[in-house]
Amino acid sequence: MKYLLADVLVYNDEDGSISVVDAPDVEPQVLTATANGIMKMLVNHHGNVVEREVFLREVWDARGLQGSNNSLNQYISILRKILASQVPEAAFIITVPKMGFMMSADIAVHPLPDEPERIESGKTTRRFQPELLFCGGLTILVVALCVWMFVIKHNQQHAEMHLLTHIGECPVYTFSPLADVFHNKAIALAKTIQRDGNVPCLKKSIFYLHIQNTLFYGHEGRLVLSQCSLTKANKASACRTLYYYDW
Repeated sequence: MKYLLADVLVYNDEDGSISVVDAPDVEPQVLTATANGIMKMLVNHHGNVVEREVFLREVWDARGLQGSNNSLNQYISILRKILASQVPEAAFIITVPKMGFMMSADIAVHPLPDEPERIESGKTTRRFQPELLFCGGLTILVVALCVWMFVIKHNQQHAEMHLLTHIGECPVYTFSPLADVFHNKAIALAKTIQRDGNVPCLKKSIFYLHIQNTLFYGHEGRLVLSQCSLTKANKASACRTLYYYDW
């Protein structure tokens, strides 16, 4: 699968290639199998920490190889140099002390749709669509928010909710379970957003909280708090949402 990184680079996790958008004369960087395995995990867990043990198990052990923290550090350094050579002003990979590494939440990561096929002279070819790579940041943001709201409205059918706390009589849910050590931080953030945004607990309403894990490790991150009314069928609707992008 291909991903658009920082609106500048196209990363293909199948062949490990990294190319610059709209730069056909620049030769793509091709990662080794090990470096690509690490890069793929960072992209797939964008904005979340991947522990060192997970890297060693999934990248080395799964292929019958022996890895170590030193070898992991060396490959992380290689990836940083490759990415910095293409986009010097961006810090793609963040080190989380005593835990592991993560693809920075400040780096935009968008999966790219498969390129459509067309038939020419009896042959199947690919038609390149540059407009897919040049969508404005605002358009991408709006689409992402619409998708997120769609998930909220259909959460009762498609997602498992996890009760975090209550604001008044209204329950506050997260889309994924949080470690016990993070509960107090998440609760404090939820109540701060609710208070600052002046979103009261209404009768027959619930809250949904989305919080990026980077906030738990002292980094900036994004917060989303939605208050949704419940229908007679006990489904969320008429949601009011507060967004914080640089908390």
